[in-house]
Amino acid sequence: MAEPGQPAAENPGPDLRTRIQARIAERRAAEQRPVESPGQLPVEPPMESPGQPPMGSNGRRPAGTPRRPVAESSGRHRPAPARPRNSPPGRLLRAVVFCLAVVVSVVLLRTFVIASYYIPSASMEPTLHGCQHCEPDLVVVDKLSYRFGSVGRSDVIVFDRPPLAPPEDPQLIKRVIGLPGETISGHDGRVYIGSKALTEPYVSPACGGTADFAAVTVPPGRYFVMGDNRCDSLDSRVFGAIARSSIVGRAVAVSWPVKHLRWL
Repeated sequence: MAEPGQPAAENPGPDLRTRIQARIAERRAAEQRPVESPGQLPVEPPMESPGQPPMGSNGRRPAGTPRRPVAESSGRHRPAPARPRNSPPGRLLRAVVFCLAVVVSVVLLRTFVIASYYIPSASMEPTLHGCQHCEPDLVVVDKLSYRFGSVGRSDVIVFDRPPLAPPEDPQLIKRVIGLPGETISGHDGRVYIGSKALTEPYVSPACGGTADFAAVTVPPGRYFVMGDNRCDSLDSRVFGAIARSSIVGRAVAVSWPVKHLRWL
């Protein structure tokens, strides 16, 4: 009951109750709706590809719906196949081919380009050291230069043993003194080309010069060779001028021992 002096409260009718319930339902629906941040676009449901079953209201396909098979990618996008690891037979084959290539290269170089020779005797002292029961010089011989150029005076050359030379060594090493067509002689301790004396700083001073020998005219295509050790050398004064075809090559350097390393 209402107290004395206060108006009686109004009895809410059915219309007011209906409005209140509708407002409560609106508030509940607003709380369940996702809140969008400022500037964020509304999220749209994903587009479905043709032939695929529609999505359900919860964003998922109904249970039991078959998945669409994924199409295979084209060959352009396929990853490159992994390279097979080197198998033992493959490595062995490459090693054999490499060794054969090295052997062939060495043979070709020694045959046509370059070679090395030990000095067998003391006939080229003091330029080249050689003797029995000692460590002789090892010289590098260029086989290619004389195929394209001419033999020069004072060149140190290796050549095949001439018929009149001692048979101990298959190749000899001497210095070119006389060229084809020249007349060479020795007297007064010096060597003469015609009437002109040669300057020979390479001759061993222990010999006191060159012993006398009669004048000789060098035939065409041949060369008169002598050792620098004039008192201990069997050379063209004994076996005559050598043929151009017998020349193996030009000695260009001493490669051993280390203390004798130098160009010739």
